[in-house]
Amino acid sequence: MLGYPIAALGQAVKVTQRGAAPNIGANSLTVSATPATVNIDLTAKKESSGSNPINITTTYSNLTLSGNLSLYAFFISANAALIGTLSPSAIPSSSVFGQMTTGVPTSYMAFTQTSPVGGAGASLKLLSQHVLAGAGTSRTDVLNLRIDLTNLPQLPADTYTGTLILQAQAP
Repeated sequence: MLGYPIAALGQAVKVTQRGAAPNIGANSLTVSATPATVNIDLTAKKESSGSNPINITTTYSNLTLSGNLSLYAFFISANAALIGTLSPSAIPSSSVFGQMTTGVPTSYMAFTQTSPVGGAGASLKLLSQHVLAGAGTSRTDVLNLRIDLTNLPQLPADTYTGTLILQAQAP
């Protein structure tokens, strides 16, 4: 397992490395994401898309077992995926949507799943790929983000920040 937090400024998303996963040994599994920031210009009662996608590269080699490699994106809290910098108001993960056309959510889906690595009701499975023991490869996928404020009519104007974490699991 390896994860990368992505901080989201109700208008921006920042990417940094979370750390190495345990029990990898001679195996190798890495996840990298660029760019470091995605701006989302929020509009009251409307959907707003990120200014640019996040390129996620997943690389593995010499895995001990065959099975499914999974990639998840999640927030720590379903109720407060993004929090206002001037007010205590929050945007829930159910209002944040992700799409990865080469992965699992080929259309926009809310971060409302519960995954083995993320916050309950605040996750989205991005990828599931069968891998063979001893094999290795690298793939780059594009994650698009969108925030939908149609169900948050009373949300005050503010800059909202949060952290989206990417984490991969291999057999």
